[in-house]
Amino acid sequence: MQTPDTTNVNHARDDLVRQIVALVHPLRIYVFGSAARGQTHAGSDIDFLVVMPEGTPRRRTAQYLYEHLTGHGVPFDVLVTTPGHLRRYADHPGLIYRTILREGHEVYAA
Repeated sequence: MQTPDTTNVNHARDDLVRQIVALVHPLRIYVFGSAARGQTHAGSDIDFLVVMPEGTPRRRTAQYLYEHLTGHGVPFDVLVTTPGHLRRYADHPGLIYRTILREGHEVYAA
């Protein structure tokens, strides 16, 4: 059963995905962390991994998203990568990509 907090986080997640797609046209979007595990609560944020085409400036794209996304009062974090960067570091135990690919959920694919 969803609580009002969970419903708000899920609504914000879906809207943020639509906004990300409209703003930067990613290849894929993953949700990870508590939102992916279904463990959201009043203080939860939504964590996104946005996979962009090769050559995309990752930091600039993340900054652009932070400047233009609205989250309905739900905090969010955005990590931007490319397919090559993701492949290169997918199994690196010290980086978050490994966890995202194992525990996160793909919520958009172009």
